[in-house]
Amino acid sequence: MISQTGQMDLARIITIYVVYLGMAIFNMFLIFLVLRRDTKKLNKIFCGFYLCSAIGLIINVIYAPLEVNPLVLILHFITYYLFCLAFCFLLIFNLILLKSEKILTSKKQLIIFVVYSALLMALVFIPNGIVIDDTTGWKPTYSLIFFIYAISIVSCIGIIPIVHYSIEIYKTFEDKIIRKRWKMYFIGMFIYFVVFYLTSISNYLNIQSFRVFISIISLLLFGAIVLVYLGVGRQLAK
Repeated sequence: MISQTGQMDLARIITIYVVYLGMAIFNMFLIFLVLRRDTKKLNKIFCGFYLCSAIGLIINVIYAPLEVNPLVLILHFITYYLFCLAFCFLLIFNLILLKSEKILTSKKQLIIFVVYSALLMALVFIPNGIVIDDTTGWKPTYSLIFFIYAISIVSCIGIIPIVHYSIEIYKTFEDKIIRKRWKMYFIGMFIYFVVFYLTSISNYLNIQSFRVFISIISLLLFGAIVLVYLGVGRQLAK
């Protein structure tokens, strides 16, 4: 995003063109590794997390240098929406591992996805939920209602259930190697969750020093993605 002086600040340059673009490319590469081995449904659902994140990151890179509304506003909403939607794929993935596809049928999976997607889409109807213009230095700023609603939906339907089911799945493993790998997956997800929360808080507070801090913290996402792949994705690719 561009400042009012027309110059993109250093923190934003690092976040967009180093962290986000690099992560988008890396996500697509990991999708290739997983699907190259097997295109079964479980693999595709797992890759849905990476795909949503990758597309969101690419869109973010595209609109970053723009100062045109409502285009920038729309593209940022799509970006944030995709980041939030990515958690739904992890939830379904965990549920399938815990309960099997015989119990969690395709119909039930679709219901979970549709309900979660619809609740997230309601964000678009919040008046002035996101503001991006010259008054904000072309950086996204969330209203309190938008912030609370988004965090509530993602937490209650996405993150909290993912953490709960991840712990339940871990308890079913007896093999030490498998338990170790699942810990890697869980740690990777935890880092991703933390960065998501901090980024959302940053966009609500709209404090430049905090945005710079988040830009640095975002570098941890590379490690998070690697841990998720090493913990689960590599086994799916075998």
